[in-house]
Amino acid sequence: MKILSLALFFVLVRGNAAAQEVQVPFDSAGTIQVINQDLEKKLDLFPSYANFLEARLYREPDTSYIIEITSFENGQLVKDRLPKSASAVRSLREDVDARLGPQASTVKLNQVSRSKFVLWETLFSIFGYGPAIISSVAWNNGAIGSGVELIIGGSGYLLSSLLTENAAMTDGDASLALGGAFLGAAHGALLDDFLSKGNPGREMGAFTSLISVTETGIGYAIASKNNMTEGTADVIRYGGLFGIWDGAGLALIINNSPSPSLWTGLSLAGSAAGLAAGAIMANEDPYSRGNASAVLSGGVFGPVIPLVIYGSTISYNTSKAPTTGLALAGVAGNIGGVALASSLMHNRNLSTAEGTAVILGTSAGFLIGLGVGIILTSNSRFDNFPWALSLPIAIGTAAGFGITVVTIGKGTGDKPSTGWNFDANPGALMGALMPQHRTGAPISIPAFSARCDF
Repeated sequence: MKILSLALFFVLVRGNAAAQEVQVPFDSAGTIQVINQDLEKKLDLFPSYANFLEARLYREPDTSYIIEITSFENGQLVKDRLPKSASAVRSLREDVDARLGPQASTVKLNQVSRSKFVLWETLFSIFGYGPAIISSVAWNNGAIGSGVELIIGGSGYLLSSLLTENAAMTDGDASLALGGAFLGAAHGALLDDFLSKGNPGREMGAFTSLISVTETGIGYAIASKNNMTEGTADVIRYGGLFGIWDGAGLALIINNSPSPSLWTGLSLAGSAAGLAAGAIMANEDPYSRGNASAVLSGGVFGPVIPLVIYGSTISYNTSKAPTTGLALAGVAGNIGGVALASSLMHNRNLSTAEGTAVILGTSAGFLIGLGVGIILTSNSRFDNFPWALSLPIAIGTAAGFGITVVTIGKGTGDKPSTGWNFDANPGALMGALMPQHRTGAPISIPAFSARCDF
């Protein structure tokens, strides 16, 4: 199951176009795969594009070349594909080498998100890997165990810093690598529970840490190989996260009391499918980080409306087996919310702040609706008037999302990143902490993540 998940992830992210054309570098040293906004300011290769976003160079099967230029014009993302001969590309590379001059070594190594990656790997080692690994060992001396745990935590900084000292770490690289760390922890816990048939032992902490570290490296390698933007990486990892939720929901739909093997197996399969779906979405449409945040908002709040409507329809009558219906409503709402948000992001270029505004606007609508519902049901029995609570919640949530998206419009795009945009994913972080539970009790995997910018 795990091997299938990683295989699907790797193959689909590469995209179908890889079999027809190959991306090649702009410089003779072979290190500049993408010309972004920062590099274009130094090179000034495409002055006719006022709202230039990025450029990529591809070699066609017939040895000709294509320069693909992405820009934002008249409220829409536009891609121009300009054919170039081999001699023209040689001249272009000579021009790039000349314009870079002595700055070439610093420009070619993009480490804009290295600080973010090192910080989160350090925190993850202190609060995740350290406790998880120690929980797998029966230390007779508590002081020794505590010391080893602290060493593991500190080593997280040293190793992540040394390994990335001379490596590129773009926003996309860091996003998918950290996504691999968080999701890998959840995958490891689920896989161990699946293999042990719901009776995990002390090995769970170490096994979870191993899978998390492995998926961190895989995420970085895939993002780096495919020159992913942060928005692309975000959409893929959100797909993997939502897939866990939907897989667990599918298990409840199949059986109101699913066995550990059923719900963990379907959660892993759901995550694989979610990663694949995220890769397909990102391959079909460019996503800024703000666009990805809007999709996150749609996936998190999408289940709210069908859940409250279903709950009101049956008046929470447990004799009608609401568990199956609630699970079905939640899965349908998540998939529908992601699909709706993705369709609305077509031809939009939301900045990070605008994407955060969508999350906050949707949250505000939900809270207002919940508040109104509580007031309306304050002087009557809730069981007799469930719609008085559910309708305000549904209307408020939908209105908060819709009004915010319409108000933002096409979006303004992002300024160059400072490298200190932190990503928090407490739901997946809990997955790393779960190895401390050594009983065979079912494990709860939160189905959402939060993004926080400082």
